[in-house]
Amino acid sequence: MAAPLAFRGRQEAERKMAAGTPTEGRIFAEQNIVWLYTDHLDRLAAFYRDVLQLPQVLDQGVCRVFQVSPTGFLGVCDKPGRPRGTKGMMFTFLVEDVEAAYEHLRARGVAFDGPPDRTAGGTVHSCFFTDPEGYRLEIQEFTDPAWPYPPGRGPRRL
Repeated sequence: MAAPLAFRGRQEAERKMAAGTPTEGRIFAEQNIVWLYTDHLDRLAAFYRDVLQLPQVLDQGVCRVFQVSPTGFLGVCDKPGRPRGTKGMMFTFLVEDVEAAYEHLRARGVAFDGPPDRTAGGTVHSCFFTDPEGYRLEIQEFTDPAWPYPPGRGPRRL
């Protein structure tokens, strides 16, 4: 059976990206950073570094950057004039095994809203917590075969 069109299109885009070829006039971002702003930089940085154990890759004085995945980063900043507030913002960490991540983080003192739960017809398995500033965080595992998993991996359970 042939791969679905959306998957074939994604495979082609991934092949072009790996070869360094632009994808049909679109700009390809090699990496990404999500920024969270705070008045308590040391406290927030300590949470991501010490509790979530994300490697800190850069300290700019007023900003600290943590690596979340090979190409994804989370920055925390105390910059005057930048928006503060958590309403409508959530950062999701996609993990291979949400139960294992949940138990690991609970052992490190993270207080979750509840245990992992299935949503979206059973294709999303996730749970939620907040950082010291009140930003909503989620650990999530997709179980949908249509998700673009890392090379060599598909859904852990179907």
